[in-house]
Amino acid sequence: MSKLLVCLALVLQLAAPEKASEETARYLRLSEKAPAAECTFSIRRAADGWEIRSVTGRGDVRLTVTARYDAKDQLRDAEAVLVKGDTKKTCRVEVANGKARVKREGQDAQEFEVPAAVIVTSAPDWTDTFLLCRRHDRTKAGKQETAGLWIHPEQPAQRLTFSVEKQGADRIEHAGEKLELDRVTIRIRGNTPYTGWTDAKGRMIKLMQTGTPLELVLDGFEKSVGGLKLPK
Repeated sequence: MSKLLVCLALVLQLAAPEKASEETARYLRLSEKAPAAECTFSIRRAADGWEIRSVTGRGDVRLTVTARYDAKDQLRDAEAVLVKGDTKKTCRVEVANGKARVKREGQDAQEFEVPAAVIVTSAPDWTDTFLLCRRHDRTKAGKQETAGLWIHPEQPAQRLTFSVEKQGADRIEHAGEKLELDRVTIRIRGNTPYTGWTDAKGRMIKLMQTGTPLELVLDGFEKSVGGLKLPK
């Protein structure tokens, strides 16, 4: 092969887009009766950016939140779709020049500045806690803050600041392997404190809240995290 062809092959190889990838994560809500499906996350990645979608709810009530980002983590657009039986309501987010314009049917649009990596979330939705655990830097001490954009088809949007802070570590055994989990305090809308457990991959393994029966667990870990309790 001539040098020209070799150089051309290398250029085409470098210019080729990265292979797209997709991952999913399913969470269960524990109860005295039996675990029930709470939410599912889908993350799609490509060379030009990524998308995260969460679906939360059961029966005829379902909330889907989707946010799309470019390769530099700048928000491109987002939406929240609430389905109640035969009724469907949508909230859309358009982004231009670092500003998000939030539109709800029959309401004036709201505008917010949105920095890169802003977390788009809603309620009931767990994208905020899921991504805070994913982004938590285990090598750093202290509170780690992230911008948040809370949207909802039936309520005004809010520009918030979320935080995650390591409080300690706990060990569990899962599938014959010992895992060390960071125990973190997470604060989201309303400054509500949650306790989360994350692994070295940034996965939210379990989430609890003081004063409530909330126990969210990554599917497959139900038996492994039984010993993880809220700190006294």
